[in-house]
Amino acid sequence: MTLTADNFDLLKAVNDCQISDLRNAEPTDCVDFYRRARNAEAAVIHTYQLTAHASLREEDPLKAAGLWKDMVQFCESILVILKDLKQKYPACGASEVYNVALDYRGEAQKRYFKNLQDSECQTIPEGIFPPVN
Repeated sequence: MTLTADNFDLLKAVNDCQISDLRNAEPTDCVDFYRRARNAEAAVIHTYQLTAHASLREEDPLKAAGLWKDMVQFCESILVILKDLKQKYPACGASEVYNVALDYRGEAQKRYFKNLQDSECQTIPEGIFPPVN
């Protein structure tokens, strides 16, 4: 399967469901919450892998940076939800998933900035090298 913008739209829709499921978590026991938190963690890991694959295939570093920016935003949306939930359900896995999402966010942000930097270096400024005769 070739990764396209449509694939990423579908992935975003699935990830939005994971976020909503986690946001609406009001578990009566840790088992339900743990399942939701682990699903969110799996979504972060899987989305990161797909983003890495797609960004390597992207010829335009600015477009690749956009993929990484979306990954950063996805991680941040999970982190916002987990920040409160790890206080509310400390023994149910939220802290562990929070730490994983934080690590993936940091790595995605590094790649975002690297691709932005690469996009600025696409052309050689005129006059930087002496003319060839």
